Amino acid sequence: MPDLSIIDHSQLTYLSWDDLRSNKKFIVYELDGKMVGIECKFTPTSKHNICSLCHHVGEVAYFSTVTKAKKSKNPDYYKSIGNFICTDSSECNKKITNVSYLTTFLRDSLGM
Repeated sequence: MPDLSIIDHSQLTYLSWDDLRSNKKFIVYELDGKMVGIECKFTPTSKHNICSLCHHVGEVAYFSTVTKAKKSKNPDYYKSIGNFICTDSSECNKKITNVSYLTTFLRDSLGM
């Protein structure tokens, strides 16, 4: 987890950190008055593309998460959602002007 004492809270839309050992990214966000979080598989790409969260061009990584939504007729069903996001979450936070995609992505991921 990041050192929260050094984070600039004035430019923080979501909290995120990477676990390079397991290739996972964790995202925490206040959604509908509650703190929610997801764990994503994180694959660096070293490419420039548009970030799904801040909608700016920059160095991105591919991340995907498995949704919690299940289908009653098939208990083995799962759905994975993937996107490109900035590799530097701090810079991404500074550029976000609209959180609609972030909130939609979190709702879909959490099965809300």
